[in-house]
Amino acid sequence: MKRWVSNWILVTLIDILVFNGANLVAFFIRFAFRLPPYNLDAFIRLFPFETFSLLVLFYFYGLYDWSASKTSQEVMSSVVTAIIVNTFFATMFSYMMENIGFPRTVFFISAMLQVILFLAWRLMYRSLSLRTAPSVHVMVVGPEKEWPELTIRAGKYLPRIRVHYRLPDDSLSSALWPYIGAVILGNVNQETKSRYFIECMTRNIPCLWKPNTYDLLVAGSELTSLGETPMFSLASIRTRHGSAAVKRLADITVSFFGLVTFFPILLLIGLVILIDSGRPILYRQERITAGGRHFMLVKFRTMVPDAEKTTGPVLAKADDPRITRFGKFLRATHLDELPQLWNILKGDMSLVGPRPERPVFVDQHRRNIAFYELRHLSTPGLTGLAQVAGSYTSTPEEKATYDLAYAKTWSWLKDLSIVIRTIIQIPFKKDQQ
Repeated sequence: MKRWVSNWILVTLIDILVFNGANLVAFFIRFAFRLPPYNLDAFIRLFPFETFSLLVLFYFYGLYDWSASKTSQEVMSSVVTAIIVNTFFATMFSYMMENIGFPRTVFFISAMLQVILFLAWRLMYRSLSLRTAPSVHVMVVGPEKEWPELTIRAGKYLPRIRVHYRLPDDSLSSALWPYIGAVILGNVNQETKSRYFIECMTRNIPCLWKPNTYDLLVAGSELTSLGETPMFSLASIRTRHGSAAVKRLADITVSFFGLVTFFPILLLIGLVILIDSGRPILYRQERITAGGRHFMLVKFRTMVPDAEKTTGPVLAKADDPRITRFGKFLRATHLDELPQLWNILKGDMSLVGPRPERPVFVDQHRRNIAFYELRHLSTPGLTGLAQVAGSYTSTPEEKATYDLAYAKTWSWLKDLSIVIRTIIQIPFKKDQQ
């Protein structure tokens, strides 16, 4: 306990130094390496509020939890989100204060520096924590044939593990329970789930399991009552209370300014495609949006013309010979997706939501995935939870699970988190299709 407290104090002090160091450097950059007394006074006045706000946000986003329990992607997402929110709060607070000489450009410069410095420091801290972290005892419960796959999942959840296997019908009593740090369930029946859920909750142990259709449908339900009888109210998938209109307004604003901002880049990409592989520059493909309506999705062409003329609709593969030289670069950087800002502006898509699929694949998934049709109650997006939490190798059922979970638990904060995670993960997604 004493070691944990001293470690927490050290990490907090370094966070304070990094944060205020970034602010001071931003001041020096803004004022050409001078620090006018009037502006220094503004920094001193804002220092307590900004610092306290950042520490609270870091705590809220779990950055003071055991560092090794988070993946590098989770650390990066939490750090960037906390910095963006704190910068917004600090800017608003400075506007409310009178006679404060804190130029707004300092906030922008400082935020950029904070992202760089905090990512470097926090990822280094996570790496050091992993080296000294003790092994965690994990109980894997499921049929013996699932043990190898469940072990891989456990290794992704926790960095250093010692696995203990149990069959679904095995007794709950075990001398190992006081040492167990997590439980992972495989394909087990509802009765077995309930037994382990109760045991894990009693012992305050995290329990992970792959959700089935029922789990997904009841996610986000609210407890209400009929008379004195407690009842669950099934959560709606559609956004309500004006949120859909505000979300649409946000989509229009972002897509319009995005098209204006990136217009020179769009022209340059189009010119390179024309030189590299000729016409057409854009590629239009039929997709399905909310309500099952068909629309034409627009992308930069990354394959040779008429790539599916002889094969029909097929997914791209690694090192697909149909992908052009420049197309590989566009796919790796996701720049081929930029024209979809036009689809967002038109209303066919949203900035965040389930990715729109082609009709031929939708027909296949409808037959094989019980809840697949529910994803079409939400407007498809340029990015989504399946894209940041899953991967290109995720099965259609796993992607549909993410899509339904997103729709059932939608919030503005979740959309912001997905956008930030998307931006962070672009350089690291090497398994493009």
